Amino acid sequence: LEAAGPEATVESFADLGVMPGLVSALTARGLPVPFPVQQLAIPGALTGTDLIGQARTGTGKTVAFGLPLLQRIVSPDEVDYDDLAAPGKPPALLICTTRELALQVATDLQTASTDRPMRVKVIYGGRAYEPQLEALNDGVDVDVGTPGRLLDLARQRQLDLGHVKVVVLDEADEMLDLGFLADVETLLAMTPELRQTMLFSATMQSDVITLARRYMRQPVNVRAESP
Repeated sequence: LEAAGPEATVESFADLGVMPGLVSALTARGLPVPFPVQQLAIPGALTGTDLIGQARTGTGKTVAFGLPLLQRIVSPDEVDYDDLAAPGKPPALLICTTRELALQVATDLQTASTDRPMRVKVIYGGRAYEPQLEALNDGVDVDVGTPGRLLDLARQRQLDLGHVKVVVLDEADEMLDLGFLADVETLLAMTPELRQTMLFSATMQSDVITLARRYMRQPVNVRAESP
C-alpha cells in the first residue's frame, strides 16, 4: 500500500477505528486529521496484523504505531491500573535507536494517552540502573528503550518480556547500521512467538528485509512519502 500525496482520505482518527479517548487527546494536541502513513498503517495494526512501515522522520510514524499499540494493550472498558501490568512485565515493547528518540517517542505516547494514562517507562544506557529498576517495579504498560540497556535488564531478570503482546522496532535501518542486530534478535527471541510486530524504517535495505522475514508473520507493507 502506498500514499504519495498529502491530501487526507479520511476526516478523523475515529474513522480509522481509534478509541474516542485517544482521538480527543490527539485533537487537543492539534492533530485532528490523520497523515497518509497513519491512514495506511492504523486500520491493519489495530487488528493485530504485523506491519512494515516505510516512512521518514516527520511523516507521523510515531502516531501510526503508537495508537494501535496503546489501544491493543488496554480494554476499551474501565481498567484497574493496579492490575494492568505486573512489575517488570510490560505488554508492549518499543525498541529505539537512541536515548533522544526513546524520550521523544515516550512523550508522544503519554500525550496520546492523556485520557487514559498509561505507564510509559523509558530505559536507556548511560545512566544509573536504580531509577530504571524502580520505574519497572512500579509497573509498566509500555517499555520504550534502547537495545543494550533493555537486554542488560532482561538478562538480569529485572525485565520479563514473556508477556509482550506488541513489539515495535523504530528506525530499524539506523538500528542495524549502529550494530544492534544481535541485541535486537536476542530481545525478540525473549518475547512470545504470537506477538504483533511492527517495524518502521526510512529505507528497506537487505538486512532490514532479512530481519522482517525472520521475525514477522505475513506483514502488511505500507509506504508514505509525504507528511
